[in-house]
Amino acid sequence: MFKSTRKQTAVILLTLVTLLITMSTVLASTYVGSAKSDKFHYPGCRYVRQIYDENKIYFSSRDEALNAGYIPCKVCRP
Repeated sequence: MFKSTRKQTAVILLTLVTLLITMSTVLASTYVGSAKSDKFHYPGCRYVRQIYDENKIYFSSRDEALNAGYIPCKVCRP
C-alpha cells in the first residue's frame, strides 16, 4: 500500500515539475511591446507594467518583434 502511494506521489511531483518547466519556457520566449511605442520587453520588465492592457502586443520570438519594427528595451535587454 505504501509503495503505491509513494509511486503516485512521485508521478504527481514529476508531472508538476514538467508543467512548471514548460510554463517557464513559454513565458521566457514571449516578448511584450506597446502599440504606442517602438520598444519590446521581457514580460517581467518594469516598463511592461506601465503599458495599458489594450496597448500590449505579444511576440513569440525576438525575431518576430524585430521584423515588426520594434527595438529592444535598453533596461531588460531582450
